[in-house]
Amino acid sequence: MKTKLLIPADFLLILALFGAIFTFFTISFDLTNFGIPLEAGKFITYIALLCSFIVALILIADVFKNNVPRKYLWTLGFLLSGGITGIFYLRSRNKYIMQS
Repeated sequence: MKTKLLIPADFLLILALFGAIFTFFTISFDLTNFGIPLEAGKFITYIALLCSFIVALILIADVFKNNVPRKYLWTLGFLLSGGITGIFYLRSRNKYIMQS
């Protein structure tokens, strides 16, 4: 049984990419060296983490609604890495739903 996502998959993919990229860059690099104020860097980090959290919640709900195989492993991946695992899931979502 295939159910729709709460947010369209294209928009969810953009949120996952934004969350993954900006979380990595703002945590790994000092953005003040690039002329970005510290407060702006912190704001970008918070927005990126919020995007990853939203993606994780929506995809966890989708995994359980569609009874995807290995749903607990997907849930663990979403909780630990948010956007990165969400990108992999969204790319192959139809395949996983067909297996259920």
